[in-house]
Amino acid sequence: MVIFIPYINITSRCFSFSFEPTTNISIEENLSQSSCRVNRPNVNSSFRSQSYSKFIELISQKNEGGIVQSEHDFGHLNSLTHNQIKEKLLPGSCKLLSVPNAGGSSLCSEALSYEFLGRCFRAKLLMTEMEIKYFPHGGAMTDYVADINDTLLGVSVTRAMKFVGNYTEKDAQILLKKKLKGVNESTKNSSTSWTKQILHIWTSSPKITDIISKVYEHDIERTLKQNTLVLVTTTTRSDFIFQNSNNLRNLNN
Repeated sequence: MVIFIPYINITSRCFSFSFEPTTNISIEENLSQSSCRVNRPNVNSSFRSQSYSKFIELISQKNEGGIVQSEHDFGHLNSLTHNQIKEKLLPGSCKLLSVPNAGGSSLCSEALSYEFLGRCFRAKLLMTEMEIKYFPHGGAMTDYVADINDTLLGVSVTRAMKFVGNYTEKDAQILLKKKLKGVNESTKNSSTSWTKQILHIWTSSPKITDIISKVYEHDIERTLKQNTLVLVTTTTRSDFIFQNSNNLRNLNN
């Protein structure tokens, strides 16, 4: 199953979400319109209402995979100090930045993945990477566990990027096959029985997002897709996600 959620910068809506520093959400419905918008100071996302509803439905369905395109802008964080960033981010995002993970340079992308899910879907952080137990040990690991709509979800985060040359369909094939295989392995070995996993992929351009979606639909075998929701988020003013900026990584300092 492939679901596309195009993002548009207009104010027409079916659902209008107003995010304040708390998690309260006000919802207005207008079924004659075809899109919805998520608003928070300096954070802008938009959804088509039917696709948004389908995303919520899909996360609760076992053995059903799909892909969702999204867009989110964290560019407002560029000009902030460490303390100001702490005040902007959800507590769960700050926790992901401050606790140990399994290594690598992905702290920032993982924390902002939760920030996105927390702001857009009211996700609740339940476990960080090193709190999840596996048997046997030594295999693929999931980055964090969250609850959305009382559904337990594993979330694995990655970045689609290429420092030299253009991002190609071959690059997307390699990334999707590797990450989906790892997601299936960690689900099988985890002692935490989540309903499904979200593979959250950050991209730096709509073109890369479209390449990943095309490859997912046409070139990835069903056995790798099952029970994983692939969430591809384009963020065009958030270079620190791909560089693991110290400005975010050292929030605990």
